[in-house]
Amino acid sequence: MKPSKTILPIIVVSQFCCTSLWFAGNGVMHNLIVNFGLAESALGHLTSAVQFGFILGTLIFAVLSIADRFSPSKVFYAIGPRPYFGIDGFIKK
Repeated sequence: MKPSKTILPIIVVSQFCCTSLWFAGNGVMHNLIVNFGLAESALGHLTSAVQFGFILGTLIFAVLSIADRFSPSKVFYAIGPRPYFGIDGFIKK
């Protein structure tokens, strides 16, 4: 079976989109503070929550050996960019 030429660009774009979440809080936090009357410390809490979520997700994947039990590409496809971009139609099965 010949490897698909589209898989690497899909992984690169997905990684870029997922890691951009680390910085999304900084971009919207001022508007959230103004619109919802949040404390100035809310940026720190939001940043910590995002980082904690990434760490917790990584820990769960490691403890459950998800990548060892299932094909990593299928796991990535199942939880990767699909919810964000609806690219189900672009990936051939």
